[in-house]
Amino acid sequence: MKQLAGQTAIYGLSSILGRMINFLLVPLQTAVLSQSQYGVNVDFYSLIAFLIVICTFGMETAYFRFSEKEGWDERKVFGTSITLILLVLGAFGVLTYFGQNTLLSALRYEQTPEYLRYLFAILALDALAAIPFARLRRQNKAVRFAGIKLALIFSNVLVNLYFFLPALWELNGVAPWFTHELRGVQYIFMANLWASILMFVLLLPTFRGFRFSLDQKYTKGLLAFGIPLLIGGLAGIANEMLDRQLLKYLLPHESWAQSLGIYGAVYKISIFLVLFNQAFRYAAEPFFFKNANLGDGKEKMAKVMEGFTWVMCVGFVLIIAGLDYLKFFIDEKFWVGLHLVPILLLANVILGINTNLNMWYKVSDKTTYGIYITFVGLTLTVVGNVVLIPRMGILGAAITTLVAYTAMFFASLIWGNRNYRVPYNWSKIGGLIIVSSGLAFALHYLPLSDDNLKIGLGLTYLFVMLMVERNGLFKFLFKK
Repeated sequence: MKQLAGQTAIYGLSSILGRMINFLLVPLQTAVLSQSQYGVNVDFYSLIAFLIVICTFGMETAYFRFSEKEGWDERKVFGTSITLILLVLGAFGVLTYFGQNTLLSALRYEQTPEYLRYLFAILALDALAAIPFARLRRQNKAVRFAGIKLALIFSNVLVNLYFFLPALWELNGVAPWFTHELRGVQYIFMANLWASILMFVLLLPTFRGFRFSLDQKYTKGLLAFGIPLLIGGLAGIANEMLDRQLLKYLLPHESWAQSLGIYGAVYKISIFLVLFNQAFRYAAEPFFFKNANLGDGKEKMAKVMEGFTWVMCVGFVLIIAGLDYLKFFIDEKFWVGLHLVPILLLANVILGINTNLNMWYKVSDKTTYGIYITFVGLTLTVVGNVVLIPRMGILGAAITTLVAYTAMFFASLIWGNRNYRVPYNWSKIGGLIIVSSGLAFALHYLPLSDDNLKIGLGLTYLFVMLMVERNGLFKFLFKK
């Protein structure tokens, strides 16, 4: 357990620190790029998110499963899983080469065919890196894993700074130390490609012993295990990213990129809650699995849920209270979308609570319900976006996100009560959500012109919440 905790901290640090550093590029990129150019960036990476799930099709988890299975050779599992990924990438490469014009038209990249080449190159490098990274985790080489991840991130940041800083200096009337031709959003893709190449080079020693293999036993076993994960993975990423693609195709051709850029930029403000949710998940899963079968395991799960909800709700209110300052995280040309922030933040609060709630089907080995819950969200994501985006634009996408995450929460709650009942204090949790949502929406939408008043109200809320919990939850969490 000590080893697990230490490795969790290392993996968590590399992932969370990495995401935080990457998000620090947002002010620079939004300052230099237009709304439409940033919209292309949002679209590009939502496509990458879908395609990486397709190209890896559950092989990472399949590798973990079969590399530890008695009677299965780890080297053959490693070689077969990479060979299968190479076959999928080869098919995608053939499609890209021979169907280039059709793909460019479908993706609305007719005027920028180089974007398609960047898309395939980045996708291929990231997909081929999935199994070597899994091997490092299997070998308990957490430090090396984190080191390569951080090398990828810092190299990406440095190349972005090299490309975008001169343009930012010029925008602010400062003579840059060096100049080069500004290629807009293409520079983001170039920086990513160079960083991915570096990552792949650093991973090459991990390929030691690799052999192309399509052994029937290994191929059938890996595919049978991975295909269901592909279905669930696609549904999961669709819940997160499908709104970006639907905005692209349901909005007018001449304005989709601009609207998508605004939507993607204001969504970045929710990063503060997203990072906490991710950090919690790294620490909580080992905790829950460790305590699930103990006598007071369910009571501990219930108390942890209260603490998690408390933090998320307080963070929600404090972000809204300080939004007049936090909004400078993105350039002012994107501020026209700030009315979406409370809706998107509340959606992430619900998503975080649902992530916590979903532990019931993991600790009870009823993971099929995870797919059911995901498809509940996906159904509402598709229907809601198709209905609301043409009528309400990006506001419709934000409302749909909130509705879909809420539906997933209730689906998990209903099935969880039937199969693995945990004594959550829903009256308290519901009260926290209702009070924080009411205050946050009031702070944002009521005509309060004094920024300091909003911050004062937010800090007052924090003080009251601390006083409320001083003899309850905190005593439980910090008792010796």
